[in-house]
Order: sequence, then C-alpha cells, then structure tokens
Amino acid sequence: MSISKTGEAGTTSKRSIGAFIFGLMFLGPAIGILLSGPLDTLRLHVMTSGWTQISATLQRIDIEYHHGDTTTYSLEGLYSYRFNNRDYSSNRISYYESPDNIGDWHAKTENKIRRASASQVLTAWVNPDDPSESYLVRDIRWEKIGFMMIFVLVFGGAGAGIMLFGRYSARQADVASGVVYSGQNLMHWVLGFMSMVFLLISLPAVLSLPSEFRSGNHAILLVLLFPLVAAGLGIAAYRSRKNWLFYGRTPLYLNPVPGQVQGQVGGTLKINKTGLGERWNVRLKCVRQTRSSGKNSSTRETLLWQSSTLPEVTESDGETCLNFVFNPDPELPQSYRKGRKAVIWRVEVEGPTEPVKFQRQFVVPVVEGAANSTLDISTEHQSKASRSQVAAAEAALSQNLDMTLSGDDFIIHSAAGRHLSFFLIFMFAGIAFAGAGLFMLNQAATEGVTLYFMGGVFFLVGTPMALGGLFGLGRSLESRCEDGKIETVRYWMGRALWRRSTEFRSAQQLELKAAGSSSTGNSTKEYFHIRIRDGQRKVRIAEMIEGREAAELLMDRLRASLISDELIG
Repeated sequence: MSISKTGEAGTTSKRSIGAFIFGLMFLGPAIGILLSGPLDTLRLHVMTSGWTQISATLQRIDIEYHHGDTTTYSLEGLYSYRFNNRDYSSNRISYYESPDNIGDWHAKTENKIRRASASQVLTAWVNPDDPSESYLVRDIRWEKIGFMMIFVLVFGGAGAGIMLFGRYSARQADVASGVVYSGQNLMHWVLGFMSMVFLLISLPAVLSLPSEFRSGNHAILLVLLFPLVAAGLGIAAYRSRKNWLFYGRTPLYLNPVPGQVQGQVGGTLKINKTGLGERWNVRLKCVRQTRSSGKNSSTRETLLWQSSTLPEVTESDGETCLNFVFNPDPELPQSYRKGRKAVIWRVEVEGPTEPVKFQRQFVVPVVEGAANSTLDISTEHQSKASRSQVAAAEAALSQNLDMTLSGDDFIIHSAAGRHLSFFLIFMFAGIAFAGAGLFMLNQAATEGVTLYFMGGVFFLVGTPMALGGLFGLGRSLESRCEDGKIETVRYWMGRALWRRSTEFRSAQQLELKAAGSSSTGNSTKEYFHIRIRDGQRKVRIAEMIEGREAAELLMDRLRASLISDELIG
C-alpha cells in the first residue's frame, strides 16, 4: 500500500501551522508584556533624563489599596510646581501607574516623598517642551522589571520553542524519502527550558528568603526545592546535549517506506562515528495513545505489541550503520491520529554506555501493506540474532517458571512472589483509592451529598484493586499434564484453593493472553498467561510470564510436545 506524498505533506503543513498558532498564543502576550512593561519603563527613563529638575510642593500622597484575588497597591498623589513663571499641577508620581504588590517600593517611596516634602527639598522632573508633563520620581524598579521578565522569558520561550519545534518537525518529517530523526535532537532544549522555568518562577521568593526567614516565616525554606529541581533539570539538559554532540543527528533511513503491517518494518540507522562495538539492541513498539480532555489533560499510552532484535553492525568511511528488520503482527493497526486518539509505531535503539550512553527513539510511519525490506542482512547475522533471541527467551523463561518437560508430559509451576513491584503498586494504588473513598464518605455528612457519590466510586474502584494486588502477591499455580490430561491447582500463601481438570488434545487449544504491562522510563515489560481452551472453558496453565518472546517459546515447546506425540502415535 502506498502513502500519498501530497497528503503527508499536507498533514505536516497543517501541524506546522497549528504549532505556529499555538506558539503565538504564548509568544504574543509575552511580547506585549515586554513592550508595555520593561521596555516602556526604560524608554521613559531615557526620555526623562533630559528633563528639567525643579522644586515642587506636595499637596497629598497616599498608598491606594486595590482588592481582588490579591491586594495590590499604587501611589496616588498631587503636587504643584512653577515653570517659566507659570503654575502647574500634576498627579503623575512615577512611571508605574498600574497597581502591583511586588516588594515594598510603594511604602518606601511614600516615606521618601513625605520626608523630602517636610525638608522642602522635593523636586519634580518637568518636560521643558511641554511643562504640563512631569514625574515626581524617576526610580527604576529593577525588582518589578525582573518579575515581569520572568513571565516574558517563560511564556515567550515556550511560544518560541513551540513554533521552532513545529518548523523543525515539518522540515525533518521527510516521510516521502523515508528519513526519520530522533526527538533527542531537541531534548536538551526542552530540559534546559524547563530548568529555566523552575529557576525563574522561584527567583522572587528566593531573593526575599533572608528577610522572610528573619521575620519568622520558616516555611519559606520550601521554596529552595524549586532551584534544586532546576539544577536537576539543568544537569539532565547538559547530559542530553553532551549525548547529542557526541553521536550527532543519527538519521534513520526506513526500508520499506513506509513500514508495512502485513510485511516488514526495517531501516538503517547511521551514526557519524566508528568503534562503537557490537552491544546494540533495537526495539519496535506499537502503542495506542489517548489524550484526555479538560483542564488537566494528559496522554496515556497502552502497549499493543513490541519486539526486539540485534541489528547488523557495519562500519565504513567513518560511519557506523545499524541494519534491522521486524516482522510485526499482521493484526496490528496502522499509524493514525484522529482527535485525541492515535496509534504510534516507535523504534527504540540502545547502544554502548561508555563514554556516552546511546539511546534514541524514532516515531515511524507504518501502514497496511505486505511489502518487505530490501536490506541485505547476512544469513550469518540472522542466525546469530535468532540464537541470541532464543537464548534470551530461555533465560527469561527459566527465571519466570519452574518447568519439567518430558515427552508429552509436563509440570509447570508459576511460583508466588514473582513480580513484586507489579502487584505492590497495584495493591497500594487500590489502598489509596479506597482510603480516599472512605475519607470522602466520612466527610459527606457535613460537606454534602456529592461526596457520597464520589466516595462510593473511589471505594468501589479501590477495594478490588487492593484485594487483587494482595491476592497476586501470594498466589501460585501448578499445572500437571499426564497422558493428555491436565490438572491445575491454585494456591494462595501455600494453601490449595481449587483444582481444575481438562484434556490437552490439540495444539489449537493453546492461547496466549496478555496479562498487563509495567513501564520504567523507556522500558516496558509485558506479562502473559497461557491458557487451554476446552469447549467453553478456558483453563490457565501458566501465568505472569514476563516477555512475549519467553511466552511464545513456552507455547512452541508445548505445541512441539503434543505434535511429536501425535506423530509417534
């Protein structure tokens, strides 16, 4: 199946325009604040530097309080002066007419003006070309300018970053030629910007920390968490930048273009460096993304399928090339994005850890089609990769289960205590939900009937989760097959709970069932059950096998044991 270059280009163009408009929503207000705030203040200060300073008489000066979500202040007053034998009055005190609550400038300036008036040394700055224009104070409030610049840098940086990312993505997403680039190229900029945000938003509080602490506000020390987070993000940005500079852009050349669900997904990753060794791993993932709506929207990923392989590594002309090919499950969906839902195909590459760790991710287009890759991967490497995958699956299988296979008979013991983190997270999440539900039910009597509904939902969701996690921690399963008859016994904490019996007559009875997944960083662990279908019944004979390859290896062994017995018979 071919992909339309015009359609792809149109989609890329729309995304670029969308990113430009979205970024402008941040950059526009930032530019407005910059022009009307700091730059306008500096313009007035330069302009009034040539004005005439003359004596003035204070009529009144007060701090006006403005109440809203927060209380803000402004200086309001009236003063008079004489210029070229004419009397003038003005109420313009300073450059800052809009109210704010930044620092104690208003109180200090009011006291300063009152003292100058009492000492008869009060002066005003008058425009000699238009004497009706004047200012009583020409102070530059660097604290306010700094505070406004935080918003300018944060919102302006976010807007500019979104716009540049949209332009960069449009330029790099050359699907028609089959070249894909990793998001690693921009990661250091993202991390650096986040570091700047955390640092800038905490700067005013950090600067006021000594005075606040002396006044007894010891809780102000908590604001130091923000600079610490900023430092951590800054270090991560430095490491990401170092990684990118060491390995370069690392383009991925797809083959076929695009990838084919019913055929193959493959490509060549090029790195402008040699001597990187043979320790490489390439993983292909198909995930479903769902973006929630509302104020606090988030994106959730569900793993549909994944597979790993060893790439064939070649070096020439100062360049390292990694060639790889996958045969995806033909029942998987193709790449698409519609509204808040999407299916993403992602290639993840891991390599050497020294002197700089190599790790890249590429989002690749995959469509329905049966085209195969034209990459010439050697037979020797294919055999090596196959042996390596089988060895890894066998090692994982031996760690997952205790097994004894003898002819067509077998014993499989799925022991308790495996995958502790998986069930502990499940259990504690359930406890948290159920506990929150009980708390809301307890508060409902005084807070309102809405909490009865919310508390009931939380409790009903959390209780099964907590019990399921607790059960999973102590459960085990033993399956025995003798002369085609299978007996399974379910245990919990070593005590037998129930038994089930069925017959194993055909390899078609075997089923592989996904049991869940857990993610740590970029790594996702899949868990599977193996069941035997006997009429309408489905009897589980092995559970929580970590890794698709290990589960499929056990399936193959069980099928082989039955088929060999049928051939002998």
